[in-house]
Amino acid sequence: MSDILSYSQIVPLGAFAVAIAYAVCHAWIKTSQQEADLQQRTMEHQQKMRAMELDIIRNQAAIADRKNQVAA
Repeated sequence: MSDILSYSQIVPLGAFAVAIAYAVCHAWIKTSQQEADLQQRTMEHQQKMRAMELDIIRNQAAIADRKNQVAA
């Protein structure tokens, strides 16, 4: 009888431990995915900013070229 009592106490504790482990792993995976998404968005933003800077430089060069042609 005492074996059944101890077994009936161990199983819920084991299930509880598994549930906690699952929750911790799930939270860690979700956090890792959010971090990866943030890094991806940051890289995309940096690429857009570089492209915009290049467009500005090209436009400034085109304007300077036109001014030189008008001045000549």
